[in-house]
Amino acid sequence: MTDNLSMKRALIMQSFAPLFLILLIKYFDCRLPHLCRAFFMVMLKEPEMALIKLIHHPLLITAVLEVLCFLWIIYSIYSVRYFEKSQRSNFVSMGESPINIEKIQDSGVTFFMTYVLPMAMDDLDTLQGFIVFAILMAMLFALMWKTNLYYQNPVLTILGYEIFSFEFETTQLAQYEEKKCIGITRGNVEEGDNIKRQIISDNVFIIYEDI
Repeated sequence: MTDNLSMKRALIMQSFAPLFLILLIKYFDCRLPHLCRAFFMVMLKEPEMALIKLIHHPLLITAVLEVLCFLWIIYSIYSVRYFEKSQRSNFVSMGESPINIEKIQDSGVTFFMTYVLPMAMDDLDTLQGFIVFAILMAMLFALMWKTNLYYQNPVLTILGYEIFSFEFETTQLAQYEEKKCIGITRGNVEEGDNIKRQIISDNVFIIYEDI
């Protein structure tokens, strides 16, 4: 059994898509498209002059932030499609059943209120603010990579996925015997159902009823 680290990375980045959408709207400046067009026109004629003007332009940080937000959102949209496509194969069915199921109803809301909303309130259109934001994002990404907090993804909640904790009644995965696991599903999984599973990482699984 191998962890799906690419899916884990996609879910982590997807978790922050609402934050970058908010920032994209918050810092959008109607002058940016015109300035970008003017920059590339000068760049074709006088590259050095264009770079000097770019470095000293007051909207440089805003432009960098907008590009970062746009690319992050594009990747997040791709990651949603990747996540859905991955559920068409690579499931394991071994007659296992979940027990002690507990729905985690507020995971997406908790993540949004804890990590997304406070970050959206910061002032990011200054160099110092942008650097602090970048450091915080790097630390949050590292924290989520080292833990299983990425299952609290608010985007999954919006897309209709349910999150629940469970234990395996019986399983050939020795490391997960009598251990709390996290299940992600779209639909309904009840105690005693035969399931098919796909490991993401840590103790987080995609689970569906094996019909």
